[in-house]
Amino acid sequence: MKKLGIIGGLGPMATAYFMRRIIDMTDAKTDQENIEMIVYNCPSIPDRTGYILGKSKESPLPKMVEIANNLERQNIDYIAMPCITAHYFHDQLTDSVYVPISNGIKESAEYLKKEGINRVGIMATDGTAQMHLFDSVFKDYNIECVYPDSESQKLIMSIIYDDVKAGKPASMDNFYSVKKQLMEAGAQIIILGCTELSIVKRDNDIGPNVLDIIDVLAQDCVKKCAVLRDEYKDLITK
Repeated sequence: MKKLGIIGGLGPMATAYFMRRIIDMTDAKTDQENIEMIVYNCPSIPDRTGYILGKSKESPLPKMVEIANNLERQNIDYIAMPCITAHYFHDQLTDSVYVPISNGIKESAEYLKKEGINRVGIMATDGTAQMHLFDSVFKDYNIECVYPDSESQKLIMSIIYDDVKAGKPASMDNFYSVKKQLMEAGAQIIILGCTELSIVKRDNDIGPNVLDIIDVLAQDCVKKCAVLRDEYKDLITK
């Protein structure tokens, strides 16, 4: 059994849900067969989207590196970061430690390739969308990314910041509106490319043809550290 380190607090609710998904997916019949996790829940890490878009000069990277170094000193075997926008710093973070760090975007691309998916709709933060974090990886797998139009992107940001991060129920009218636009644009499935949107899936019926990236991250961590339950091999909603 390997030990998992989690850079958490990005945001706190998504981190708690990520831990739950790891426990759900682990084929454990006793407490002792579950994955040992060391979670550094640090919500004070500066906002990733604000920094990436130049709205803030305070980089989240130094604090993220500090946490990764602290986790490494506690002899963890694998690191996960349940924040997709923070994957913008994945290469720099990887260079700061010897322990491997899960890459949710790459893992998603490999999963989609295996499933024969070649056109996906992306629901994510402005930072993730404008920096083309998914495209930069998916192009190597011949997977095309479709993004919401400007008005729909505002709805996604409202769900993430005004609803989930503020501890309020998500507007499902907004969610379904964006999903409909992306599907009409030819997306075979929708990727929930922000872990706050995973909370929307946790609490609501989001319908079929959706892949939650927090599930991809959790599946990867379970495969690396323990044994995956058979029922969690298929992650796309039906």
